[in-house]
Amino acid sequence: MESDDAAILIGVSQYRDPSLLDVPAARNSLHAMHRLLTTPELCGWSEDQVHVLEDSAGATDLALEVHRLAEETTGTLLIYFVGHGVVSKSGALCLAAGDTQLRYPDLTGLEFDKVRSALLDSPAQVKLVILDCCYSGRIIQGLAGAGDSQLVDSTDIHGVYTLTAADQVAHVPSRDETAATSFTQVLCDVVRSGIPGAPPALALTDIYPKLKSTLKARGLPEPNQRGTDTVVSYPFSRNVAYTGGTGFRLLPQAHVDHFLRTLAAQPHHDLTAESIEKLEDWPGVYLLHRESHEAPELLYVARNDRSIAVRLGQHLRKISGRCHIDAHDLSFSYLQLDDDLSVLAPERLVLQHLHAQGRSPQWNNSGFGNNDAGRMRDSHRRGGDHFDVLHPIDLSWPVRFDDPARKVTAHQMAGQLRAQLPYGFRIEPWETELDQVRLALPDGSLSADQAFRLLAAAMGDSWQISALIGQVLMYQEQGKEYPNAIRYYAGTRTITEMPEVCEAAGLPDDC
Repeated sequence: MESDDAAILIGVSQYRDPSLLDVPAARNSLHAMHRLLTTPELCGWSEDQVHVLEDSAGATDLALEVHRLAEETTGTLLIYFVGHGVVSKSGALCLAAGDTQLRYPDLTGLEFDKVRSALLDSPAQVKLVILDCCYSGRIIQGLAGAGDSQLVDSTDIHGVYTLTAADQVAHVPSRDETAATSFTQVLCDVVRSGIPGAPPALALTDIYPKLKSTLKARGLPEPNQRGTDTVVSYPFSRNVAYTGGTGFRLLPQAHVDHFLRTLAAQPHHDLTAESIEKLEDWPGVYLLHRESHEAPELLYVARNDRSIAVRLGQHLRKISGRCHIDAHDLSFSYLQLDDDLSVLAPERLVLQHLHAQGRSPQWNNSGFGNNDAGRMRDSHRRGGDHFDVLHPIDLSWPVRFDDPARKVTAHQMAGQLRAQLPYGFRIEPWETELDQVRLALPDGSLSADQAFRLLAAAMGDSWQISALIGQVLMYQEQGKEYPNAIRYYAGTRTITEMPEVCEAAGLPDDC
């Protein structure tokens, strides 16, 4: 499933190899970058667009996750890394994962060429790379000698801007456990303070001179940058120090105000399949509302660069399989647009306007728009205001099977089940073993919970189905615990993890 924008934030602060010291500042930098991107009056990314990969142990899993997210992104793709950077014997920059060995960085680390491959394969129109690690500048400046052109070429990708922290050793505060790395801290400080005299929207090329001069004045390693095509002018953040001027504005304030008034005046439509089917496949910005007798409550602001109808259909399906919410209480409004939305980012204009009024849509920055974030984020605990916490999946959802009473493979049953569920059901790709297990499909309708019991019993104790608050996982594992689990299915055993959520999710009383 393609998405418009994605920011992939990678931070590694803990290492198994004693030769690689732990870097608490990397964790602090990762969180600081996340806060910067999701601040509405600054960068304005929504929470569901930002994927935080913290302390990833394996470089292979990390590379696969980066490739998957990059391939699904059609608008703006941002990749940020903070942690150890090491150079292999061949001169290649390797980003160190948790189990990277300093002696074999090319075998156990994430070589930048793999990141470059992900960028090349991505359909994103704008691609930004920010590397806060030792030796990151070498992919721009090149190593001394024969390796120069090869390393420089590693960043020469159509539509990519690269910002790096240091040619040699990056600076990390040695004593302060709460501090971020110097590069990321100064970058965040510059954006949060704004730049007097700069345009109202700051590109990274606008930020770079201030970033470099500040680091140089402090005697710290100097950054490097490299950009191709028009990506160098991509608006990274609003300039909070902008007070107006006489320069040309791509979007004059009068046009922005007219856009906001026009969008606010659009009629509300019931969030139903019938209403969505009437829409044409057209890009634009849309709003989700909760209707009430007093005044509609704005829940979510987003855009789609291809088809508003497709995205609204995805939202309707997701909401229909959640607890504590009824799609009949929701409506949507929209405005079709002809502009290049990946550059214009109209949803950010709306969010900045709302923030200035002290308003914040409940579902923005709460994970509502998330697709399956992948295996690496299954163990991240959700906050109390996260969409999945407030509206866990409905395990009483009814399912029916084709040709009941006949025997099918576990793989076929799982496929039918996944096609009917309005939430994710991720299955480990062990098709050979799944094809060896056969079971009889029941006649009539089952709940999702009953179907998972049946499938788990057929697979035996070596497999585990884990129902989380936002999706369901099926892996060949035993006793694996997840912080957001509702219940586990293993063989004939079921284990309830969160009774109050289980009750809300429609689980039977005997669980």
